[in-house]
Amino acid sequence: MRNWDSSTIFKQILVLVLVSAALGFGRAYLVPGGIEAVGKWRSLSGGDGPIIPPAADEGDPPFIDINVAQMEHSTGRTIFIDAREPDEFECATIPGSINIPFEQLPEDDLEGYLNDALNGTPKDVSIVIFCSGEECDLSLHLARNMQFLGYTRVMIFFGGSREWVKFGLEVERRRNCDE
Repeated sequence: MRNWDSSTIFKQILVLVLVSAALGFGRAYLVPGGIEAVGKWRSLSGGDGPIIPPAADEGDPPFIDINVAQMEHSTGRTIFIDAREPDEFECATIPGSINIPFEQLPEDDLEGYLNDALNGTPKDVSIVIFCSGEECDLSLHLARNMQFLGYTRVMIFFGGSREWVKFGLEVERRRNCDE
């Protein structure tokens, strides 16, 4: 029977770890479509906190910054609503967003309209509302309406599509537009 000392065991473990790492990194770099060793994500150090408009009031839904918006989007569980007109929405929007143009909201049965637009989504689902950016307050007004109607997890991304593009994040284009 062979007597194993701790230095022999340590050397064997070290060799196994190094061989495993070499095989893993080799596969990641050599196999097409392999797992990237270093991700291609932007730094989350951008942005200086949420943009809050002068028209914000106490009790408004919370304002979020680009970092929170990106994280919410990456979960795939948060609904993104673009409050701009359909023409702007179709030119470029955050991928997967729903267009609910604030300027076209009905004066009667707003709750039914939103329920249809959101396919009966429960009112406690995370929702991020945005428009074009700092000069646009459509997201603020739509968020206030939704909060009033009982949507409990509404957030406002006031930096909007302009900030999304500024940080190099992907946009969805439904038609080609002159910018």
